[in-house]
Amino acid sequence: MANITIAGNSYVIASGIPMADLEAVKKYRPSALTLADEETKEVYFKVGIGSNSLSDHGISFGGVSNDEKKVATATLPIPADTEDAKEYVLDKAGLAIANLNKVEKGIAAALEEIKAERDAIAENIKVTV
Repeated sequence: MANITIAGNSYVIASGIPMADLEAVKKYRPSALTLADEETKEVYFKVGIGSNSLSDHGISFGGVSNDEKKVATATLPIPADTEDAKEYVLDKAGLAIANLNKVEKGIAAALEEIKAERDAIAENIKVTV
């Protein structure tokens, strides 16, 4: 589950998922990083990697935490004239965080599928001289 820390005129969204795991899911199961309407199949939220950005339609992580967990992070600005930083972040990031948490729930299953698939393929790779 993602969390948010406010420091000065910035806030950091820390995913509950290590960046390495997000990269693996992006490579092998990119659909697990999206939420789509069940009827129309139209994607309405997507998790990305590369730069720090946030909207109601997605989040892109451009950093990694400095602890041993190495979770994906996105550092975003708070305008200098903001009177209530917590309210600003709640308004700006609330919907995105709710959707990010939904995506994160499905990532564990995707990682298990990826590992099982890779293990099965690895058993069929022969190395000869």
